[in-house]
Amino acid sequence: MTLPVKADVAQHVIALCRSIDGNNMTPIAIDVSLTRTLAFDSLKLMQFFAGIEQLYPGIALEDWFIEHSSDGRDTLSSAVAYMTQFLAPNP
Repeated sequence: MTLPVKADVAQHVIALCRSIDGNNMTPIAIDVSLTRTLAFDSLKLMQFFAGIEQLYPGIALEDWFIEHSSDGRDTLSSAVAYMTQFLAPNP
């Protein structure tokens, strides 16, 4: 996985979060937690998951979220790292 691809995914994820967050004044950076920093509730989380699946068909983040949300590791950076595993070209 090359850095530009990861950077592109990160930009898409941040833009998606900004669109879901609406008028909230919380700065959205790559190291923020969906639940702790952005305080995404279940509706916003579902919008986030659906938005990711629309941007990147075949990538589902529900399992990643279950594993990472209980202790605040549900950061955008972690989500991007998880997603890029599936975007890597096959040799």
